[in-house]
Amino acid sequence: MASVNFLDSGGAAFGPVTRAFFNTDRPVKDRFHWMFNPDKDERVAAMMTCVQTVSYGLGALGLSKFIQTRERGALFTNAAFRLPDHPTQPVFDWVNFDILQKTMDKTLQESVAFYDPAQIVLVFIYLPSPTGNSVAIWRRKLPIPGNIRRLLQNDLDAVKKQLRPVRDYVLYLEE
Repeated sequence: MASVNFLDSGGAAFGPVTRAFFNTDRPVKDRFHWMFNPDKDERVAAMMTCVQTVSYGLGALGLSKFIQTRERGALFTNAAFRLPDHPTQPVFDWVNFDILQKTMDKTLQESVAFYDPAQIVLVFIYLPSPTGNSVAIWRRKLPIPGNIRRLLQNDLDAVKKQLRPVRDYVLYLEE
């Protein structure tokens, strides 16, 4: 398996945004904001730069997570969250498609359902509102490094054979 040195929050980074991601009592359009300028907040701008700078490692991490979970998913990072014992390091959590269905957000679900996990990793950078009721969110598509893909090709082929067909990924949307 690829050797990567990224922190995982174990879901703690989602604590402040649970209502934004999963409170279906509020419309999706009020919970997810996709069009904000990332340069308006220095934490988001810094995270965008970080993601680009470490894209090789994140590509390897995404492929490893896909192989490990045997399901399509994406890496998520909260621009405002750090672990107490690592105050300068961002965390990246893997979230599977089945969890993302519960958001009812079309962009999240389509992005994860219809990408090729052998070619790219999706990274979503989000910033919670002060209330935690909504998030500004951005998507980055990073290439999987060819040498990492070749190193893990047998595992990747085995997972892809068992992966459900794209047509079987059902999007849950609000009525």
